[in-house]
Amino acid sequence: MSKGEHRRFTAEQKIEILREAEQPGVTISEVCRRHGLAASVFYRWRAVAQGGSAVALKRDAHRTPGKDDAEVRHKAEIERMRAVIAEITAENLELKKKI
Repeated sequence: MSKGEHRRFTAEQKIEILREAEQPGVTISEVCRRHGLAASVFYRWRAVAQGGSAVALKRDAHRTPGKDDAEVRHKAEIERMRAVIAEITAENLELKKKI
């Protein structure tokens, strides 16, 4: 892949790469090199994943029994979209820095 080309990773691939970096004896730079990632991209993914986990935990703590399932699904979808928007915004900023 030449400089300037961007690879797209699925959410599952990103999670797998993040988990790979958590293994004992594995460095983040090693994982980034193996997957052709900039360290800044890795750290952004990790921040988004951790932020999403916190949102999910907070949402679960506030959940009350008998709550309308459609409302819960809509709120979860909105949170997912916000996380995607945050990631795309960060990617756009990263691309603008390279211009």
